[in-house]
This record gives sequence, structure tokens and C-alpha cells, in this order.
Amino acid sequence: MEHLQLRNYNSDIEIPLPHNTNLLYNKTVLCEMFSGEIMLINRVGPPVRGDDFFGRDAFMELVWQKIEAGHVLLAAPRRFGKTSVMYRLMDQPRGDYKIIHADLEHFIEPVELISELILKMAKDDQLSKISNSLSYFPKKLWGRFRSNFEEVALLQLKIKLREQLSSQWREKGDEFFHKVAASEQPILFILDEFPMMIDRMAQSETHREEAKTLLRWLRALRVSPEMKNIRFLIAGSIGIGYVLNELGDIATINDFEQLRLEPFSPRIATEFLQELSKTANLALSQPSQRKILDLIGTRVPYFIQILFSEIVKAYTQDGEAITPRKIEEIYHEKVLGVDCKTYFDHYYGRLRDYYEPQEERAIKRLLRELAMAGSLTRDASYSFYRLEMGGPADIEQFNYLMTNLENDFYIRFHTASNSYEFSCKLLRDWWLRHYAMHISLEH
Repeated sequence: MEHLQLRNYNSDIEIPLPHNTNLLYNKTVLCEMFSGEIMLINRVGPPVRGDDFFGRDAFMELVWQKIEAGHVLLAAPRRFGKTSVMYRLMDQPRGDYKIIHADLEHFIEPVELISELILKMAKDDQLSKISNSLSYFPKKLWGRFRSNFEEVALLQLKIKLREQLSSQWREKGDEFFHKVAASEQPILFILDEFPMMIDRMAQSETHREEAKTLLRWLRALRVSPEMKNIRFLIAGSIGIGYVLNELGDIATINDFEQLRLEPFSPRIATEFLQELSKTANLALSQPSQRKILDLIGTRVPYFIQILFSEIVKAYTQDGEAITPRKIEEIYHEKVLGVDCKTYFDHYYGRLRDYYEPQEERAIKRLLRELAMAGSLTRDASYSFYRLEMGGPADIEQFNYLMTNLENDFYIRFHTASNSYEFSCKLLRDWWLRHYAMHISLEH
């Protein structure tokens, strides 16, 4: 039996391989091919593309149906696979659509958004004539960049274009979109992390009002009869409802249809696990497969990948048989331990980023109590909220807060029992492991 070193983002591991295996690999990705069949690779962290995109075919059909009908809001927490879905749209477009994708995570001005779309279109051979036809497009700088493709030239081009847009960005943005509409080429604009951009603007005194203007301007464009060949798909790792409610502009996205990217079904999760096992040449018994899925709870692909990766590492390092008992040991010592803490830290840290200090404390108290108790009634949850907020707590603000926590995959509500619980067993276990002791320390 030969071994091959597989490098991922966390460590180098050795996977046992049969003889005469044909291997294709690069510095971060391994693709194993057995008898001409491409095997599924366990990618813990980066988005997946091509044959590694698994279990979302029905969802992709639904996405394209909704794009044909109108604009789409792709909703899912971080690490659920939104980026992989967007890449799939780009890699396999349908219906003559040309796709323009922009990552807006670090943008804070409308001119950044508009210039990014213009440049992305300029780089497309079929669509470049639209950008070149704009009255303010810096054609000389664009020609210089196209002749040598130097980063310095591209930076100069971006600076110049933003300068041109800085005055009257709405009017110049109108010119751009009317040129796009006049081309009759179906265009899908994918705006990744659009909610994060709006949130960054909303948190800035300088840009808060501009965020409202941008939202209303984009909505006016979308509902215009002239824009019938243009579609927008927006996505983000934070709930846009929370951001827009804070701005008082929730109506600016009421023309979008929301599609929520759900965890895998039991059948798809089992098939996913089996495919990963084939690639790793690691036979998992049915009891072992069930144990993996039972430990995780809600079948989030990313969580399955994390536990499976730790199982493969344990198998290759100590050679022990993988049994349900061994899997449980790996889960508690590795997945919930310090080795994998960075995979989940954003669930804790992001609360500081998007909530005021007093609300942050109230949320963390609620989550700690939920982790300890397993479930809490709405009344009990409100009592803990009031304790942390002090004074006459606002019941409407509490209900709004709990809805946001549901949307962001922290908790779920059971109507029959009128109670809350963690949305995923793994997250509850992780919270218990790392943060539950704070109850005794703080109170």
C-alpha cells in the first residue's frame, strides 16, 4: 500500500492509496481518479467547484427558475455553501445569461460597486463594448492595461474610474445600466456580500444616508420596464433583513424572492459521506456513518467535512480501526477541542461586530443558558434578556433579536412547545465546551 501526502489548510496528512492510482494534483488540491471516475475531494474551508460540487442539483434548478422569473436573495449562514452556489452559476450559466460577479465585502461607497461592475464587464470579450461606450470610461488607461496587464495600470484605471463616478454617481450609474439594458444580452449581476457592504455603510456616519440612497436607486433600476434583460442575485453571510430594518429601508428589497440554502437531507448527507470515504479509501460501516451524522445533528456539509477530516487524520496517524466509539472520541477531543476551534470562532466573534455591547451581552447570556438547558421557553428567554438589558426591556426588540438569531443559524423556534433551542447539536456542544463556564464566572 502506497501513501500520498495531501495538503489542506490545516495540516499535511497521508492517505493510503491502492497501487496504480492515477493522480492529478496541484499545490492545494488533489484529484484522484479511479478507472476514469473523478472522486469527490474533502475541501475543508474553500468553496468547491466542478465535480466537488455535491448534493445541490435540485437547489440549482430552483435558483435558475427564480432567476428567470425575477431577482433572487440567496440566504444562508457563513460556511453553508453560498459561494459554491454562486460559482456554479458562473461555471454553468443557462439561457444565454452572461454573469458578472462582484465581491462587495470591503466596499463602503456606491462608486466602488458601480466601478467594479463596469470593470468586470470590460474584461468580458463579449460585453467590453458596453463599458467602452460609456462617456466617462477611461479608454486610454484601459488600452494601456490591455496592452500589458500590469497591476499598476489596473490600479490607475480603478482610481480614475472612481474619480469619474464620484460626482453624480447615480446619473452615471444610470448611463451604465441603460447601456446594459439596450444590449438585449441577458445579464445576471451576482452581488456577493451585499448585506455586508450596506452594513458597513450604515455603521458609518459619513455613508449611512448614502446607503439608503443606493438601496432606493437600485430598486428603482430593478423595477424599471427597460431592465427586463437584467437580473440581480444578492447574497451574504449576515441577514440583510437585520441591516435594512436598522436603516428603516426593508421595503427596498421586497422585489427579491428569498431562497434559503438548507442543510443536506438525510439521504444526501449519507451519500456525501460515502463519496468522501471512497476518495480517502476509508471504509466506514453504516453504524459509523450514522454516528457521524448523529454527532453533528443538523447536516451542514461543512460540519460533516470537518469531522470527516479529523477521522481521516486519526486513521492515517495511528492506524486504529474507525468505529462509532472512536468517532465519538475524535468528535469530543478534536472537533470540539482547540484543534478545530478556529472553524467555529466566527459564531462567537461576529456577535461583537453586529450588535451593540449591551445586546451582545444579552445574546451571549441567552446562548449560554440555551446550551446548558437544551431548550428555553420564550418567556424564560425574555427573562434572561431583561436581566442583561436592564430596565424596561423592549419586547418588540427582543422578538426582532430572536428572529435575527434564527436567520443567522444560532437558534430555532419550536411552535408546539413555544421554545427555543440551538439550531445545530454541534454548535450547542461547541458552545458548552468553550463558553458555558462563563455563567458561573459572570453571575
